[in-house]
Amino acid sequence: MRCLGLDYGQKRIGLAISDLSNTIATTYNVLINNKSLMDNLKEIVQNEKITHIVIGLPLHMNGDKGDKALMAEALGDEIKKFLDVEILYEDERLTTVSAQRILIAGDVRRDKRKGKIDALAATFILQKYLDKQK
Repeated sequence: MRCLGLDYGQKRIGLAISDLSNTIATTYNVLINNKSLMDNLKEIVQNEKITHIVIGLPLHMNGDKGDKALMAEALGDEIKKFLDVEILYEDERLTTVSAQRILIAGDVRRDKRKGKIDALAATFILQKYLDKQK
């Protein structure tokens, strides 16, 4: 079993991947959320032998689902129809904020942060899931 983490966004989707022992998540890539998204995900799932996809669920601070959480679940439903993988969801509250703080602390310029934030947030989402499995 190897996991892929997704940080859903209307424009970009950040990706993270687990190591073979499902202990450590690392940044993987950022995909553009367009018509070729499913084909790109299929290629990654096949090449990396992914069995589980963990999608970040952007809940409100009180735990309620909003529009973005519903869109993330809709993405999960679409992936389920297209790929033979298990879809899981992980609370992603504050992952993007944490990713942004790390990149700022690392002195990454604003114009370089955009794509990196999504993949780093996906890494936090996936790592949170992996840690819960132990």
